[in-house]
Amino acid sequence: MKNSVPPLCDTRRLCGLIILGITVGLTLPGRAASEEPVSVERLTWGSFTLYSENDKYFAGTDRRYTNGLKISGLTANLRAFDSPRSPAAVRWLSRRLARFVERDEIPKLGLSLGQNIYTPENTEVTTPQPFDRPYAAWLYTGVSFHNYRPPINAHGDRRIPRLDILELNFGVVGPWALGQEIQNGFHNLIGVEHAEGWDNQLKNEPGLNIIFERKWRLRTGDLESAWAVEAIPHMGISLGNVVTQANAGVELRAGYRLPVDFGTSLIRPTGDSNPIYRHRFNIFVFAAASGRAVARDITLDGNTFRDSPSIDRTPWVADTAYGLGVGGRRWQVVYTQAARSEEFKGQDDSQDFGSLSLSVFF
Repeated sequence: MKNSVPPLCDTRRLCGLIILGITVGLTLPGRAASEEPVSVERLTWGSFTLYSENDKYFAGTDRRYTNGLKISGLTANLRAFDSPRSPAAVRWLSRRLARFVERDEIPKLGLSLGQNIYTPENTEVTTPQPFDRPYAAWLYTGVSFHNYRPPINAHGDRRIPRLDILELNFGVVGPWALGQEIQNGFHNLIGVEHAEGWDNQLKNEPGLNIIFERKWRLRTGDLESAWAVEAIPHMGISLGNVVTQANAGVELRAGYRLPVDFGTSLIRPTGDSNPIYRHRFNIFVFAAASGRAVARDITLDGNTFRDSPSIDRTPWVADTAYGLGVGGRRWQVVYTQAARSEEFKGQDDSQDFGSLSLSVFF
């Protein structure tokens, strides 16, 4: 008997959550402080974030999207690196990139390295499974350019804070992506049986994707407020032979000394953001919903120019998530519990997985 899809991933409920979040965000007062809050510390260089996602986290499964790892770095304001104290190459880069933004906007540069691993539900057999998700791994690196528009412009006028991100991801799927080695190597460490069907994975293929996303932040109170609520809507598009899709969603966040960033993200392109400054302590809860119109997903559709395992994907995918974050001036830890609706025809329930991120600021 098929399991019913949890209400958390129902498409109609997802649309309702997105519309509700955007409506709430647009009705927030949206006040902005004219200067920085007291008792904060500005970022000098930037941040590093380590992400770990696994369907074992509070779900106890080992299937479909079974593991994700990512490490990313994001600079502070690139204009700050245009100084005699910075290396000549860094000064040159900061000057060139700053030319693409207005003088009251803040440019940043991001780098990332990650891997996603996908398997069918039954990992004990060696034969192909044409009615389930193929074995696949995506090993990639990313370069991103961030443009942050603060809540106060050069003339002192207030506006909605906004973040634009343009990111380029390039990497490989297939055996070169090392999915078998990473998964079964970790299974050796924890004493779990190997996934036996990796001989049926996608063939080697270089991957290239270009992604653009825009985010807004709408919050109650000003930046001095101890307690606040905010909405962070986003929309974007991804083009390439790995993933081609359009997406939109919203995060609702409430807590004490909310971070001045653009919300919590699962492992995905354009997901990183860091604050201009950090409070001494912050704690918050959040809930998020997003939807994707998917035209291509290589891990489901198979290789672009070669015969490979594949399965009919569904064109609409919904993600919902909730979690808790806590942090200080130099660090932040966030745990997210996520649910993803059916990604291919014949999938009989949603995908549940957990996401843990650790950020350090300096």
